[in-house]
Amino acid sequence: MNLIPLEKCVKGRVYKLDCRNFNYGVYNGKYGFIGIRRKFNDRFLFTEYHKDIDPHYGTVIRMEDMGIDVPDDIELKEDEPTIDRNTGRHVWFDKPVVDGGRGWVYKDTDENSYDIKPVSHVNRKLFKFLDDMWEDFNYTEVE
Repeated sequence: MNLIPLEKCVKGRVYKLDCRNFNYGVYNGKYGFIGIRRKFNDRFLFTEYHKDIDPHYGTVIRMEDMGIDVPDDIELKEDEPTIDRNTGRHVWFDKPVVDGGRGWVYKDTDENSYDIKPVSHVNRKLFKFLDDMWEDFNYTEVE
């Protein structure tokens, strides 16, 4: 395997990787590859960065194009939008709250509240796609 230059990587394409935390991942179209990482017996989506982005922190050092594309209906990101546990409304963290601090606000109204209980979920569709592929190719996990 060689390192394919970042500008030649195809958004949504799956690559076999030589990197720190997993053996294959999908190129997110920006700077890295999303794959399934295992840590403390938990499995979750995680992004490894291409060496062309930063020679010191880029952990993808070799790769091979597997010729597999993620279906168009699967978003190329680790998480689904964060929601409020109580209302199910989308929330985000980047607005000032009443006392001038920062806090969670409802995305649809920009209303802030200390009662918001944010919950984020893994991108289930992408996780399932990669997990099914893991089983199909029977890759060895990186620990």
